[in-house]
Amino acid sequence: MMLSEILLLAAWAAQPAPSAVAEGRRYYMGHCAHCHGPDGEGAGGGANLTTGSFRLGGADADLLRTIRNGIPGTEMSGSRLSDAEIGKVIAFIRSLAQAGASGKAGGDPNNGAAIYNGKGACAQCHAIGGSGGSLGPELDTIGRRRSLRYLRDSLVTPDAHVPGGYQAFSLVQRSGERITGIRLNEDDDSIQLRDAGENLRSFRKANLAEMKPAASLMPAYGKTLSPREIEDLVSYLSSLVGRSSARAPASAGPGTSKVTFERIVNAAREPGNWLTYSGNYQGWRHSPLTEINVENVNRLRPRWVYQFRTTHKVETSPIVVDGVMYLTRPPNEVIALDAATGRRFWSYEHKLPADVHVCCGQVNRGLAILDHRLFMTTVDARVIALDARSGRLLWNVEQADYRQGYAGTVAPLAVRDKVIAGIAGGEYGIGGFVDAYDAATGKRAWRFHTIPGPGEPNFGTWQGDSWKTGGAPTWVTGSYDPELNLTYWGTGNPGPDWNGDGRAGDNLYSDSMLALDVSTGKLRWFFQYTPHDEHDWDATQVPVLADLDFRGRRRKLLLHANRNAFFYLLDRESGEFLSATPYVNQTWAKEIDARGRPVRLPNTFPTIEGTAVWPGVDGGTNWYSPSYSPVTGLLYVALQEQPHLFFKADADYRPGLYFAGGSYTPVPGVAGYGAVRAIHPPTGEIRWEHRVLTPGWAGVLSTAGNLVFGGTEEGNFFALDARTGRQLWSFPTGGRIIANPVSFTAEGKQYVAIAAGDLLLAFGLD
Repeated sequence: MMLSEILLLAAWAAQPAPSAVAEGRRYYMGHCAHCHGPDGEGAGGGANLTTGSFRLGGADADLLRTIRNGIPGTEMSGSRLSDAEIGKVIAFIRSLAQAGASGKAGGDPNNGAAIYNGKGACAQCHAIGGSGGSLGPELDTIGRRRSLRYLRDSLVTPDAHVPGGYQAFSLVQRSGERITGIRLNEDDDSIQLRDAGENLRSFRKANLAEMKPAASLMPAYGKTLSPREIEDLVSYLSSLVGRSSARAPASAGPGTSKVTFERIVNAAREPGNWLTYSGNYQGWRHSPLTEINVENVNRLRPRWVYQFRTTHKVETSPIVVDGVMYLTRPPNEVIALDAATGRRFWSYEHKLPADVHVCCGQVNRGLAILDHRLFMTTVDARVIALDARSGRLLWNVEQADYRQGYAGTVAPLAVRDKVIAGIAGGEYGIGGFVDAYDAATGKRAWRFHTIPGPGEPNFGTWQGDSWKTGGAPTWVTGSYDPELNLTYWGTGNPGPDWNGDGRAGDNLYSDSMLALDVSTGKLRWFFQYTPHDEHDWDATQVPVLADLDFRGRRRKLLLHANRNAFFYLLDRESGEFLSATPYVNQTWAKEIDARGRPVRLPNTFPTIEGTAVWPGVDGGTNWYSPSYSPVTGLLYVALQEQPHLFFKADADYRPGLYFAGGSYTPVPGVAGYGAVRAIHPPTGEIRWEHRVLTPGWAGVLSTAGNLVFGGTEEGNFFALDARTGRQLWSFPTGGRIIANPVSFTAEGKQYVAIAAGDLLLAFGLD
């Protein structure tokens, strides 16, 4: 402590307490009460000052420095008060703490817990340990954040203490229906609520006959509980000082719009929703909606825009459930929007460590949903679950150590009672895997390593110890067959990317398709597209599942436009190779033989001088989604026609650092281009092409209105006739499109949405 502070504190101690407190209250009300509340209980969103516990220390000198300097990264800025004036504020804060601590919680916390879960029915509105309702605040740390006085007052007269963000509103629609709920957001035209059933709902003010604040939804327990029961409940609540100490309630609370496994299986019965990353488990990215069609698509106009305000690449693919859109803002923020207006219900942000490094940008491609839980992977290699009604964190588990190069960018796949998530980091020498977690608890159910270890089948496909740094990540969402109970995930490149000298062999299971049993994680079959890849041709593209006639026989097929330039058909029940046909220009393989193995052409591997090969490092296509239309029977693929010069260099593995063994550059004088091509799956025949100027990174969406939507690097969002490829409509979004479109209904109207630049745009008919 500085000498000046010691002398100043001594002067405060000698000052008559009543006058110091009175003057301190005057300064406090003018400078602090708007955040911390007039009674110091934090009503304005600031910290509770009545507990005597402070984040940066509770000594007078600590408080002096905190008030004088503020707290970086928060809304508390430094004060302009003099040190003498701050001293009087501290005297007032001390009086608040003394008043807040007055009295003792003399009840029985065990009886209080029983009242909480039983007679009080508190769990219907509040959550502890990630379980419970969302109409009221989480209570995991209520005993540390709130004084005994506050707890008693809130139970007896709840309107005396309404926490910020929990103001109740009463609405009356012109039809006469009354809705009461918690106001989440509001603008001049609309208001967003979480209603008493925990539904997220949005209302146009023009359709309301009445709108006004309402009494707290929390009952006045002074009328229903005895003084002894209230004291027991206060004792229980005051014991909740951290998530680890909180005891979860017996009830999980109310709520509707539950997304069951059966709903996702039968997604086609809900054409207005978009319940999983690809729209259905089969990876089709196809909408059965027909309101927007070839006859009227020229009337498509922007209906609303949501601004991400981010400098990261936006690759998100939203999901939509009963009028609520859930999406991710990079790197790891989850947002719930009104699908009809783009107004926000809630948001949650996962904070990343400062030392995260990941190939190709801190991105996130989307979410999965099951029951009332949303699931997201994070750039620091975690999987988290949120309550879809409130955005509160339910669980957070580590997949791997991000400092070793592991990262999560994939949208998970929620299947039965599990959430399945892959991993990124193929350029950092990681060991790839696919994980399954219990959707309710976050406990890992199984892990399949994409590189076999000692004693496992196919272990000998890596030279020496090269398997330990072999890559084979799983960074794009897989598909699922409910009848076979198999999930299909493509794997990425072996490491190092462009120098295979030290990893002789096929390098299984890199650049492969894996069929895994969802219940156990056991490998049912695999197929490797590019053995011993030295061109970075990840096979992670979304696998498309369809039952089609192939050579006179109905078969369960897996359709895969691979990054290596070939379109493959596999039997998804057995893994049998059926056919492979080039869908873009390629100069590396003479053919694909009868077993599905490429017959390589000479002089096509990377060299020190550089070797020109088609396709380039980005492949014929990449992570962005294809689309299969059951209406036309065609697979639509966004693709790139361009070569690269591949260079080989030394590869020195160091944990967490780039481990590529080379590089690549454009081939001089060769201008690439992009396109959408329609492939007839049974034959591999190209039925039509729509060419665009620049090799792009936007996925495609087909609809039952005989449309295919896509986007370009220059920011044009377009619609094609799904039967002919003729362009019918386009809109200049003003931002690079590197995401996948979705379609859904809101307020009875069909929308098509796409991320462009740092915007999400939703289009509808005028």
